[in-house]
Amino acid sequence: MMKKPFSNIKSMKFFVGISFFVLVIALITFYSQIVQKSYEKKSMELRISYVQSQSNILATQLLASNFVLNGENTKDLEAEIDQLASVLEGRVIVIDYNYRVIKDTYTIQQGKYMLSEDVFQIMRGGNYEPYEIKSNYIKVFTPIISSSGGECRGVIIVTAPTKEIEATSQYVKEKADNFYLITVILALLLACFIAMITTKDFKKMKKHLELVSEDTMEDNEIKIKGFSEMQDLAASLNQIIHRINHLEDSRQEFVSNVSHELKTPITSMKVLAESLLIQEDAPAEMYREFMGDIVAEIDRENQIINDLLSLIKMDKKATALNISSVNINELLELLLKRLKPLAAKRNIEIVFESFRTVTAEIDDVKLSLAISNLIENAIKYNVDNGWVRVSLNSDHKYFYIKVADSGVGIPEDCQTQVFERFYRVDKARSRDTGGTGLGLSITRNAILMHKGAIKLYSKPEEGTTFTMRIPLTYTGQVVNKEN
Repeated sequence: MMKKPFSNIKSMKFFVGISFFVLVIALITFYSQIVQKSYEKKSMELRISYVQSQSNILATQLLASNFVLNGENTKDLEAEIDQLASVLEGRVIVIDYNYRVIKDTYTIQQGKYMLSEDVFQIMRGGNYEPYEIKSNYIKVFTPIISSSGGECRGVIIVTAPTKEIEATSQYVKEKADNFYLITVILALLLACFIAMITTKDFKKMKKHLELVSEDTMEDNEIKIKGFSEMQDLAASLNQIIHRINHLEDSRQEFVSNVSHELKTPITSMKVLAESLLIQEDAPAEMYREFMGDIVAEIDRENQIINDLLSLIKMDKKATALNISSVNINELLELLLKRLKPLAAKRNIEIVFESFRTVTAEIDDVKLSLAISNLIENAIKYNVDNGWVRVSLNSDHKYFYIKVADSGVGIPEDCQTQVFERFYRVDKARSRDTGGTGLGLSITRNAILMHKGAIKLYSKPEEGTTFTMRIPLTYTGQVVNKEN
């Protein structure tokens, strides 16, 4: 059982809503993480920068006092060190050039010697990390450099906790979580709104297509005024619908034409036969005349049936061709030889012009039928004492056959329809010449089966020119291919 078009709109709406919701949440989560990390990093950088600037000030003062902290003149300096440790809620250690701790605000290392690897590297002027970041504190190392010789005269080590930064970060995180929750709710509502807006046009299209499938729309045209993409889709579907309608009209017209064309000879034969039956003493001459007319109608019926069978065979997409290598020059000369007697009856001159010898891979039976139809039409729809010119040329990929005549021509408004089945420009004249209206349709199908193309140029009372283009090498499905 076939599903109705766009029958899964609810699933589409759910998918669109969820996709948008997930995308928004992912972006917000990512942005929130970036903001928190950036804040923590920036706060840490500011904390370290402040400690380093205070340590540099302290280093300058220590150099000026020659590292003496127990004199009357250095009480203020010692107080500043204690105050810095108090402000930072941390620990300050001052080490002189003898590696002795001259000041420890915790008094644990006071008067002792500090021989750690970090202190050795700083004293010797080696590479060292100016600070260390631990889980809940930072440690900043500041060398005391003499202004004269540029040598290291001591080291200041400041240890400061980071609990304030962590507390602030936690506060920011809580605010971010609240914002995140509000955003989730808004994103959910917005996702529902977006899903409704996005699928609104699909609902309209579904309704239109259901009406089209039920054949209840007046003009069978989908009208959407939404997103440009939906308008483009609607336009494409309208083209398909118009094409289907055209094909349906063509099918109905074809059936009607076939019925009419097959019925006409039978009706004529019935009228002729009944005319003979109602006359008991009909003369032999009348019998011969009427029987001749009946035979002509039978021949016409047979021609219509043969043309229909040829058209049906060429209509099959999977029909394979019996491909062989054929001399096109010789093929055209043979076809023209067969049709010259028909042209001679009306004193129509046939001229064949070949620019070069052409050999191509074709199905000579089907292509001969196509070429014969063109030349025969050029003779039938010509004027007395007119001319038909057939030319052959080729390039490295295609060969070209041109059939031009001095006939009645084809009106411009009819030129796009002449390849349709049973179409006749002049129905009365076509019937007089014995045409069924299938010849050009058969010709076009045969050319398309060879992967070729056909064009026409015509003006009323000035003649018609048909140009065929056929590949020299066939690349499609074949029954037999002879070299």
